[in-house]
Amino acid sequence: MYNIFMCKKILFVFLSFLLIVLYLLYDKETYHKVLDISSPVDVFVDVNKNFILDEKTPVHISEIYYINAYQNYDKSVFQKLTFEQKFFLEYQARNYSFQLLKNKFIKLKNDDLIVDKKSYKSLLLNSGLFFDNTKETQEKVINYISKINIDDYYIYNIKSKKYHKLNCPKGIKSKKYLILHKSNLKKYTSKCKYCLPEENLTEKYPPEQLSYNNKSLIKKTIDNKYENRILKNSDIVTNKGFLKVLFIELNSTLKPDSRCNTEACKELLGQINNTKDTIDFAIYGFDNQPEIFKALINAKKRGVKIRWISNYENSSKKYYPDIEKLKLNFTDYKTNNIPDKKNSSGIMHNKFFIFDNEIVYTGSSNITSTDLSGFNANYVIIIKSKEAAGIFLEEFNQMYSGNFGVNKRIVSKNILNLNKNTKITILFSPKDLIIDNYIIKIINKSEKYIYIPVFFITHKGILNSLINAKERGVDVKVINDATNAHSKYTIHKKLRNAGIKVKTENYAGKMHMKAIFTDDKYSIIGSMNLTLSGNKKNDENVIIIENEEITKQLKKTFLYLWNKIPDKYEKRDPHAESIESIGSCFDGIDNDFDDKIDEKDEGCFTP
Repeated sequence: MYNIFMCKKILFVFLSFLLIVLYLLYDKETYHKVLDISSPVDVFVDVNKNFILDEKTPVHISEIYYINAYQNYDKSVFQKLTFEQKFFLEYQARNYSFQLLKNKFIKLKNDDLIVDKKSYKSLLLNSGLFFDNTKETQEKVINYISKINIDDYYIYNIKSKKYHKLNCPKGIKSKKYLILHKSNLKKYTSKCKYCLPEENLTEKYPPEQLSYNNKSLIKKTIDNKYENRILKNSDIVTNKGFLKVLFIELNSTLKPDSRCNTEACKELLGQINNTKDTIDFAIYGFDNQPEIFKALINAKKRGVKIRWISNYENSSKKYYPDIEKLKLNFTDYKTNNIPDKKNSSGIMHNKFFIFDNEIVYTGSSNITSTDLSGFNANYVIIIKSKEAAGIFLEEFNQMYSGNFGVNKRIVSKNILNLNKNTKITILFSPKDLIIDNYIIKIINKSEKYIYIPVFFITHKGILNSLINAKERGVDVKVINDATNAHSKYTIHKKLRNAGIKVKTENYAGKMHMKAIFTDDKYSIIGSMNLTLSGNKKNDENVIIIENEEITKQLKKTFLYLWNKIPDKYEKRDPHAESIESIGSCFDGIDNDFDDKIDEKDEGCFTP
């Protein structure tokens, strides 16, 4: 009896196996193995059945989304989610998709996958971790996370066996980790001393500022008589139209944007569209600005004479490829590629426009989708003055005639009184030796404060003058760009060693400003970084504005940016493309210039 039972069981198993084999053989053309999972919506499928990753293997699942911990949701139903909640949701979404697809054979169906005879899209949407464009699925995600007590979950580092708060940078940087409920933490694990110091175990650990424009997370400024808010550009328009300064905030947009949405871009677009006779401009970078380009084309069609100057790029890899498009359409141009030029190592780094010999548009912004969009931080100045335009035109004509760098002459009259409260000094490198002859002198006579938002600072004379200012009691603060914070030439660590407060920004965009504000009196803004090359080699332009109200307003913008950056970055420097630099791993930009973008960069490891 036992033998008969065993024979029937073996026969059943054999027939079942045979049916499975026959089914797979019958359907072998439609089943494909999942080779890798880049993200829940980006899957590598063995379409060619050769178990090799090639150009046909990536499959993107369109119109399905999941929460990104570093993304801004200010205008959606997710705007109230904390960073910890977003981080938890992203981890769970990735983990869920990984468990669904790992080592599976699936079918392809349009932009969907069939997993275990079920629609992959449907499985994702029903999980409560993914959403589409409908309000129903978005609210399902909110409902899912609302049932989670996020304070009960921790990052568990598999290697170190330490556990961390969900917003702890040290935990997030772990190469291998799990998110575990506190009840599942093993007894032998130890706490992270960085985010869980013994004396604060009963207190709620304050969240890092990891969302864009979240005003509730901005600390009160040291100087309480200034509001700590995002300044509207109209706040710093003064002098009855003679002079206007525009503030382009750091990472007010998550990615570079080619649309002309900021006031700085709209101002430039409006000036081009209103020009009647001439446009002369000298620019270092022009790229991905279709509205500006179209406006220049239209100006040319209506008879406006356009001349322009750019930096010569001798590399095969063009950093600003649209410069070539300008050359094809506006042939009246010059570059600084002069064979007998003595200062061949200098660059033409100016950023200025002259409209109808009457209006000047200048500042630190290149004409690019990174600078004009609100991705990078910049200042722009507009001056309506024939005298100011004449000074810039004299400099322009020197370069247009082939004289760059040290071959130029000093522009004679460069100081203008726009009204009784406003004086401006217009300067050009390298002949004016701006740092040696002007900036250091202003720093040396400062008494109250010196605030510097800057892309690159290397000049030793500025180092010494700032240290001296600190020693005589001046409040000195510097905001440094993350890319250049890791250069061997930067002096910001020496400033820190001297007791000067220096913060390195932790955002995807660049701290592209080149500015100094002192004592509610001087505002120094231009194209020149605080470097030896900017002072002695490059073609640059800088304006020193002497106006109390303007400097007070620009001081507000500095303090806003200062408080936007966590205090921990006074002591260390985040990498430009890393999970510490907000948005840098999801912006499609090579932020640290290492030819690796987003998740391909080692700094952007995410669960």
